[in-house]
Amino acid sequence: MIKFQAWFELNKKRVLTGTLIVLVVGLLAGLAINYQSQKEVRASEALSDIKLPSSPTILPDSGTADAYLQVARAHKGTQAAGRALIMSGSTFFTQGLYEDAKKQFEQFVRDYPASPFVAEAQYGIASCLDAEKKTTEAIAKLEELRRRYAKSSVMDETKLSLARLYEEQGKPAQAIDLYDELVKANQYGGIGSEAGLRMEDLLAQHPELRKTNAPPIIANPSAMNTNLTVRRMTNRPQMTISNVTRRTSSVPTINMTNRTGTNAKAPPKLTISTNN
Repeated sequence: MIKFQAWFELNKKRVLTGTLIVLVVGLLAGLAINYQSQKEVRASEALSDIKLPSSPTILPDSGTADAYLQVARAHKGTQAAGRALIMSGSTFFTQGLYEDAKKQFEQFVRDYPASPFVAEAQYGIASCLDAEKKTTEAIAKLEELRRRYAKSSVMDETKLSLARLYEEQGKPAQAIDLYDELVKANQYGGIGSEAGLRMEDLLAQHPELRKTNAPPIIANPSAMNTNLTVRRMTNRPQMTISNVTRRTSSVPTINMTNRTGTNAKAPPKLTISTNN
């Protein structure tokens, strides 16, 4: 104890300086955390203030995409800003401005590479390329998605879109393999039913590709009827957009789906929801 007191007397100034530095660093860290939290709140509020049509069947106003971009720029680095970029791209897509939509999805990938929704943005890019009839580029992007994001939430939609493009390119074998994967993985879902019907159509045209001893494909009529009825009404790209957030969480949920009828060759359909 005596030795410690003697050491403290000799190093008192140094100890006090170190203690002061630790306190200042802790205070600054707390302020930074609080500022970032408030920044996220302000960004989420700005995003939720953007007005959307009361019905998903009504297209957003022409200035809606720009409003999303303003939020993305003003609150760059926040999760809400990233969500705003996605919503801006989605809005441009519904308006048929596929190049503008692709730019926003690409911007999201560059600015938020660690986001769990990068795969969804990449799928948005592929959908824009598909809608622009850039089939080769769209296939390359979808194949990249298959390799890099095999467990992403948009993988089934990716395979369905890829199979349809292979089908359009006159590559039935590749398309059938993808449809077969979807049927086995989604026996009672809408995607599996749609893939099953497309697969049966292709096999009817190319019976030589039917695997021997393969079990019959059983589609889910109830799941297909609803989807096909909606899709046959219009060839316009459709999108459901929501920017409503709850204050209890700042992590968005984003789902994109690409559905087409069994013989339709309409532009891809995106459904994005950022409710959280």
